Amino acid sequence: MAPPRLEILGCPLDRVSMAQTLDIIRGYLKTDSFHLIVTIGSEMIVRAQTDHEFREAVRGAALVVPDSIGAVLAARYGGYPLRERVTGVELTQRLAGELGPSLRVFLLGGAPGVAEAAAHKLLSIGPGIHVAGARDGYFKDDAEVVQQIKESGANVLLVALGFPRQELWLTRYGPDCGVRVGIGVGGTLDVLSGRVQRAPQLFQKLGMEWFYRLALQPTRWRRMLALPKFALRVLSGGKQAVRPLTEGQVQS
Repeated sequence: MAPPRLEILGCPLDRVSMAQTLDIIRGYLKTDSFHLIVTIGSEMIVRAQTDHEFREAVRGAALVVPDSIGAVLAARYGGYPLRERVTGVELTQRLAGELGPSLRVFLLGGAPGVAEAAAHKLLSIGPGIHVAGARDGYFKDDAEVVQQIKESGANVLLVALGFPRQELWLTRYGPDCGVRVGIGVGGTLDVLSGRVQRAPQLFQKLGMEWFYRLALQPTRWRRMLALPKFALRVLSGGKQAVRPLTEGQVQS
């Protein structure tokens, strides 16, 4: 059964915890079809307001999990509290640690060497995990990449191309890659490789990772403008900005 699904500013969001997400993925791995998982944040929801193709990709996802504190707070404001965030970094680590023997994972994205370094980290986290392949995000021939992933025998594909490219790529090519699960994981490979340091636990618990990243990378200030924009749109939209989807509208 599909989890309860909300809509925040026209973007779907499933009310799932990390444990529920892992259970759902276990189920996906037993199927013969492709399932797109989107780890959605405030910036992505704002982007979906004006990017029709991206919005439709998110709406077509099998599962949309709350990556940012903004999404969590918006759901709570609408009267539909979420148990926790399900971030790309933590989801990837938990997959390796808890589903290791069931995983044949392919890592796609990042600068040259990043995916390989992230793969080594996953091998240290997950006993029994099999890394089917790794490739950086600097490619031009999509068909070649699809063939490489398919031949690798991977059942989980982690794509770190940044949004909206990673979600659009998975929507277009994921079903042809032979995998059961495709997840857009943003900067996760950079964190796992050690290239980028994740915010300390205190910032994570307070939902202030965005502030920590901005302090380390001031050039991100333009991207951060989406955060107040998101908050204003949710607040100005009132309860209509966050609403439950009916059973018939839930994607499965």
